[in-house]
Formats: sequence, C-alpha cells, structure tokens
Amino acid sequence: MTKARFRRHGAGGADRAAGMLEYVAVVLLTAMLLAAVVLAVPGTVTGALERAVCAALGLDDCDRSRRAADERYEPERCLRSRATEVAGGEVEVIVSVGEQVSFVTERFSDGRTQLTLVDSSRLEASLGLGGGVNLGKALRLGASLDVTGSVSLPNGSTWILGSPEEAQRLREDLRTRQKIDATRRISPLIGWGVDKIWGPDIPPPDITRQGVESSLGAEARTGAGLGNEDDDRPGKGSGRGIEGWDISPQLHAHGAVGVTAVLSRAENRRDGTVMTVYELGGTAQVGAHWVVDRVRPTVGRSGTMTVVQDTEGRVVSLLLAQTARTPDGPTVTTTHLKVDTDEKRRMVAEWLGLVADDQVIPLTWDSMAPTELAPDASPFERWVFEEGRTTRARYDYDNDVRDVSASLKVGVSLGLGGTWGGESLDIVEAEYLGAPRDGVRSYTEYGRCA
Repeated sequence: MTKARFRRHGAGGADRAAGMLEYVAVVLLTAMLLAAVVLAVPGTVTGALERAVCAALGLDDCDRSRRAADERYEPERCLRSRATEVAGGEVEVIVSVGEQVSFVTERFSDGRTQLTLVDSSRLEASLGLGGGVNLGKALRLGASLDVTGSVSLPNGSTWILGSPEEAQRLREDLRTRQKIDATRRISPLIGWGVDKIWGPDIPPPDITRQGVESSLGAEARTGAGLGNEDDDRPGKGSGRGIEGWDISPQLHAHGAVGVTAVLSRAENRRDGTVMTVYELGGTAQVGAHWVVDRVRPTVGRSGTMTVVQDTEGRVVSLLLAQTARTPDGPTVTTTHLKVDTDEKRRMVAEWLGLVADDQVIPLTWDSMAPTELAPDASPFERWVFEEGRTTRARYDYDNDVRDVSASLKVGVSLGLGGTWGGESLDIVEAEYLGAPRDGVRSYTEYGRCA
C-alpha cells in the first residue's frame, strides 16, 4: 500500500513538473517575442504585443495594464479656471497711449492657485483711407481700408499660493497698495501717513516677467445698394406689400485679419529657472449682410512655445501650446517635454535653430501633439510622440470687458477712453494622450482635470 501510494504521489509530482515546464516554456517564448519586438521597434511597446502577452499568460483584467500604461503619460496638472479683472485708460493725440492693470487668478488641478498682476503700457497708431458715393436709394457705393498697429510692454508679477482664498486676500492687499501709491503721487505726506497706518505687507513675487507685445491688423469694408428697398421702420414702408424687388439690395461685406506677436522673459525666484515665451496669434474674420442675414465666420488661433532654462543656462523643459477659438469656447492643447539629457538638449537646440520664434509659426495651425508617428519622422518628432505629455482641454469663455471712448478729428485725432470689466475661462472637458500603441496614441479621459 505504501508503495502504491508512493507511485501515485510520484505520478502527480510528474504532472505538476510537466505543467511547470510548459508554463516556463510559454514565459520564455513570450520573453523572446517581447525582445524581438522591442529590438525591431525601439521605444514603442505596441498594443498588439500587450494583448498577446495577456492572452499567452492567461492574465486577468488586461485593460488594467493598459490603463496603468496610459497613466504614466498623464500630465502633472492642468488649468481649471482663469479669471481676469481689467482696468485702464488711454489718451489719443494722433497716436493712442494707454495704461492697463490686470489681475489674473489661475486655479490648477494640483490645488495650486496663481495670482498675477500685469501692468502694461501701450502705444497704438492707425492709418485709414476710403471713399464713397451716395445717390439716395438709387445707388450707394463705398469702400474703406484701415490698418492699425500697436506695441505694449506687459510686465507681470506672479505669486504661487495654496488656495483661492489666499489669492483673494493678496488681491485685496495689492489693490490697497495701488490706492496708497496713487495717493502718494498726489500728496506724498498724506500718502506716507496712510501707508504707515493701513499699508499692507506685500510678499515678494515668486515669478517676475518682462515682455513686449506687438500687433498689426487690417480691416477692409465694401458696400453697395441698388434699387428701391422700403424702409423697414414702423410707418416708413410703402404699404405695397412687396419690398426690395431688385437683385441685391444693400449688399455689404467686410473682412479683417490680425497678427499678434509676444515675446517675454520670466524668472522663477523659487528655483532660479528662466522662462522665455514666444507667442504668435492670428485672427481672420469675414462677414456679409444681405438685408436680414448676417454671416460672420471667425477663426482665431495662437501658438505659444515656452523654453525653460536652469541656473546654468541649460534647457530643462519645453512647453508647446495651441489655443483654438471657436463659438463653443477655446480649446487649448499643450504638450510638455522634459529635457533631462545632453542628447535631448542637442536635439532641442537643433530644432529651435537660430531664431526660436520661427518654430512658433506652425503652432498656429498644428498643435504639435501627434497621434500617429509618421514613417519619415525626424528624431525630434519621434521624441515628441514617444515622450510628450499632452492635454487637450475645452473651456467656457465669458467676456465682460467694456470700453468707453470719445474722440474728435480736427486735422489730428483727439480722444479719451477707459476700459474695465473682466473675462473668465472655466474647464468643460479634458483629455490627454495615452501610451503609444502600434504607432498610435489615442486621447483618454483626464478625470483629475475636469
């Protein structure tokens, strides 16, 4: 009996040993396939390979491993909201000179809140020409062209805070400080006394910025009216029941284009890094008015590239962003690249070239967030595809900025104006690019952002 039992036990052990050998063989085969694919496609682990490994090893919940791979590409934070309060004025004597102060409060998904005080001075000039003919209702023709250019110097101070409540308190202190400074300019003695009693202590900003912004815009209008269209105001019609019998009554059209360029340099006093920001934006508008219909499709995009350097002047990160403005609100696509090796720094230096802002131009129509890897991709494009952390977020936009002005032309232009109000962005939805699979990256929900 003992012998027989021993034989049966030995047979069971042999079965288990055989099963173990089969399992080891599968693992070895899988490892060989994995090595072959990795060698063939360096830097990319394909989705097909992941599915094959899961099936071969009989693992449960293969989607969990896919989610884990995607999460490695999840950006560290995103912008949830931005609120801007604006106040300023301008004086026009041939050219327009203005001052504007803005408070910008930004809330991020990691709990941080940033408050930025922007103080900008602006110089603007315009040139126009045009002419027209008006022969009553029988014939009206006209055309005009206006070209406007401006330069502003937006200087900013940013404080990095732990909550919106801290930002609110600091904003009130900054407003108080502005009022005291204005009083000191009018009456130094009274201002000194007010400062001693009520003057708040303002901490030094974490980030300081100096910049220059320039814009150039052109707008053209043309109009024509032909026929006997009745006046549609109450009591002014002919009462014949037929109005505007001619082919194209009151045909008006206009078009406008504008380009804005921004270059700024900011210093982070916390870690000593320096950020150089290049931004280029373009807008286009075309409109027409046929009696009652008004069509005004608009397109506005801007590209922003931020190059971050450490205290030794080495590039440590690159941020590429595109803002596309639509009637549903702006969509912002951002790609962050960490530059942590000398090889990557050489690649960035080669891509930037001698004039960095040349690389901003494509950002106005290409978000630089590739979802597919082209066969002829350059080393820089491959790096962006394989390592870039990309967020695509859509925001609700509200603008309550109001302008009031009065002007008079008596050989030269004279005028006064003022601006106040605010604008806001609030996150609606967000997603980010997941891990590369089969040469493709797909957007996935970014729950921590929206």
